[in-house]
Amino acid sequence: MTPGQEGSERFVRNFKAGELVFKQGDLGEHMFIIQAGKIEIFVNTPKGEKSLAVLGAGDFFGEMAIIDKGSRSASARAIGEARAITLDEKTFDLHVQSNPAIVHKILKNMSTRLRDANNQIQNLMIKDINRRVANRILVVCHQHGQKGADGIKIDFPWGENDLAKDVGLGDDAGKVHEVLEKMKQGRIVDVRDGQIVILSVENLEKFIQFLQMKEELGF
Repeated sequence: MTPGQEGSERFVRNFKAGELVFKQGDLGEHMFIIQAGKIEIFVNTPKGEKSLAVLGAGDFFGEMAIIDKGSRSASARAIGEARAITLDEKTFDLHVQSNPAIVHKILKNMSTRLRDANNQIQNLMIKDINRRVANRILVVCHQHGQKGADGIKIDFPWGENDLAKDVGLGDDAGKVHEVLEKMKQGRIVDVRDGQIVILSVENLEKFIQFLQMKEELGF
């Protein structure tokens, strides 16, 4: 029987929109498996919050703290209402012993998260804010985009302020706004009700290639 099939409600926690699941630096005693809703993983930096990932139903998080007995390396909070199963160290160990597939999934998830973290670090090292913003939009589009009749929408609230934090600008959304205005003129993105919408992935990729070529040629 998998953790998600357990009938006891004592393993389940419900979170309100914006509620913290745990804070960076907290002692980790539980891991979580998301049943419904979305959870954002983020860290606090000198320039403000930096979003690392947005996880949905079936994803799990917080496992490292109960594996290495360390403190939380990041914070987690609910985006909208969310529901998750909680596992303490003892319960986690029992499931690992009885279901080796869990170990494989954990290793795969850790590898994916490490690759994503490396990509974000590389993106933060780009000097050109235009390319940094465009790269981040493309990544989030591929990870969380939902295609509609009028463009690709991100399946959780994600606007200028969120994007500014993602690209290392903290609360300074002014520069991000300037870049988005350029992209709106090029029919690459739009901002509707505070939400970034990708109008053309093809144009977005061409814009990134143009910026990269411009930087390489020293223009």
